[in-house]
Amino acid sequence: MKNKFIFFILSTLSGIMLWLSWYPISITFLIFFAFIPLFFISEKIVNSSMRHPFWQSVGFSFPAFLIWNAATTWWIWNSTAEGSLAAFILNALFMSIIFGFWTHYRTRRHTLIPHSIFLISLWMSFEFLHLHWDLKWPWLNLGNVFAPCTQYVQWYSVTGTFGGTLWILIINLLIFNIIKSIKIDKKVMWRNILITFTIFLIPILISVITFANYKIPEKNGVEAVVVQPNTDPYSEQFYLGNDDFVARIIETAIPKITDSTAIILTPESSIHRTVIENLLVSRKFSPENPSYYGITLFDSLFQYYPKINVIAGISTVKFYNYPATITAQDNGNGMFMDVFNTAMSYNRHGAVDFYHKSHLVPGVEKMPFAKVLHAIGFDNVVINLGGPRSPLGTDSISHPLIASTDNKIKIGVPICYESVFGEVCGEFVQNGASLLGIITNDAWWGETPGHQQHFIYAKLRAVETRRYVIRAANTGISSIINPRGEVIKKTRYNERTAIRGTIYPNEKITFYAKNGDYLARFAVGIMLLSLISHIFYSIYKRIKTKKRLA
Repeated sequence: MKNKFIFFILSTLSGIMLWLSWYPISITFLIFFAFIPLFFISEKIVNSSMRHPFWQSVGFSFPAFLIWNAATTWWIWNSTAEGSLAAFILNALFMSIIFGFWTHYRTRRHTLIPHSIFLISLWMSFEFLHLHWDLKWPWLNLGNVFAPCTQYVQWYSVTGTFGGTLWILIINLLIFNIIKSIKIDKKVMWRNILITFTIFLIPILISVITFANYKIPEKNGVEAVVVQPNTDPYSEQFYLGNDDFVARIIETAIPKITDSTAIILTPESSIHRTVIENLLVSRKFSPENPSYYGITLFDSLFQYYPKINVIAGISTVKFYNYPATITAQDNGNGMFMDVFNTAMSYNRHGAVDFYHKSHLVPGVEKMPFAKVLHAIGFDNVVINLGGPRSPLGTDSISHPLIASTDNKIKIGVPICYESVFGEVCGEFVQNGASLLGIITNDAWWGETPGHQQHFIYAKLRAVETRRYVIRAANTGISSIINPRGEVIKKTRYNERTAIRGTIYPNEKITFYAKNGDYLARFAVGIMLLSLISHIFYSIYKRIKTKKRLA
């Protein structure tokens, strides 16, 4: 009973440190100590030969991860109560299972290096899974914790956020080993302190030097205007017409537009009433049609400012003669259709280009494991937040949009949730994007830490790709961020405004943008090898035990 109480206190302490390290509190250095109480729980379970070490570890680590998830992302409740509870509980459970597997592994392998490697590779594999499976939720991937202080992680241009995850776990394990060695061997303790301090300090020194010496590109500057229309998604967005919204966007942008303005970036779902893509491309829509009237308003803007390219969030639809995709829905007229959350590029030449959001929010924009559910005859259902009730279609390729009237500049446009995925932005860059333009609508969460956390993650994308990032958020925070992750300009939350700035294209591709989450893929390989080794070792031990007993 005493041990259980101590375990609960230790688990709670871990959860509090994880929460305090995250934005907006941002006592960031606590992240290097946050896992140590959980390590002691695992150590005690292993050394005391408690029954069911896996489940014991899962149960005692769960409070830590539940506190971390709930205290850091409680704002999800503002958009969906059911979704928030699912996110808190499931994510905490997944993290606890990681510790359960690690503790079970330690009962078979007691030496420091093997079980440390296993924990690191297992956790990084979990974070990698959280970027790719149908329950993807990478918001709390450990490397994201450094978003407020990008001057210390400039090496993310090489490693991405997984470099941060690796750094955090190594330091936690080393400090844990220091604490264990205090009563055993003072020489070993001081050696471990020196090693830990070195591993902690070197990445910071590299980053500070890189930050001071990195030359931001300053050729072929492009003037951009970022529009924040400040539309309430609950009371306005889905009750007003496309023309009302575009008129509001133009009215807000006009004071900032000059003859040099080349890009106007508007938020996600700026044109929210669904339009047919083929009609936009072919220009065969009626100018009097309310759904398309917003497009004609942009046309009128081009008459005065011919250099402008509008990059706008829009809801679009495609029609098929057959169910061409898993997400295609029967429209009841013998046709099938996909609805998309889309970024559109549009200019005076009538050139229209689309990018469809590819990483959808689980439960809101898509049904998790839709292929499996579809195969067994379940209808696709999503949580209704005012958007489409059926799952959205996606693009398979992150292709950038045209950002200049001469077609020479391309911009990658991650939509909302996609900006948390470093590899998505890297794919835009691989495909020719020299700029990044994030469009989002964070108003679903209200004035909570949600929109603040989402905003600072954009700084990481700037560092990883060494691209200027312009960010248009419906209610804020909209911003201009340079390739070092510095915020050049930003808006306040909940105001109708626009900002203007000069951004510079960059054609150089960073190591991370080129290679993506290679550290995570390597970790998955190490984890699988460790598991295979563990299985064979367990079989060997059983055979050896049976022979001895015989």
